[in-house]
Amino acid sequence: MQRLAIVLLMIMLLGVLAACGSAEPMPVPVVEISLTATDIAYDVNRFEVMAGQPVKVTLRNEGALEHDFSIMEMPHTGEVMAEEADHGIGGHDMSNIAMEPEVHVAPPMGKSLSVEFTPTTPGEYEYFCAVAGHKEAGMVGTLVVTAP
Repeated sequence: MQRLAIVLLMIMLLGVLAACGSAEPMPVPVVEISLTATDIAYDVNRFEVMAGQPVKVTLRNEGALEHDFSIMEMPHTGEVMAEEADHGIGGHDMSNIAMEPEVHVAPPMGKSLSVEFTPTTPGEYEYFCAVAGHKEAGMVGTLVVTAP
């Protein structure tokens, strides 16, 4: 009888331990960055995030011209999500660049749009406005990705 009670107690303890080990990991919070584009500048030219941390960049276009937020190459996980209808170049002329950016969002004038991504590799990555002539006029910044 005592042996049966010990076996049942062990089975219950194993069940409790199994339930504790199967808990879902806590989701990593999204870092939200707000940028404002004016003619011809961003209001923030440097921001820092951690590798593996989801990032949401919201760009508000307060300029009288088209503006965007572009990062040409940056290792990341998952799909880059933008609120643009075509998830692409936003309909403006980017013929001055050889390839499509890895991360991109282009809100219409007077509007805001967001793009979400999770950088995976520490380093410094240039972001810029890909509209012809804007990068050359100084519409650039640096995204710093630090090690976790």
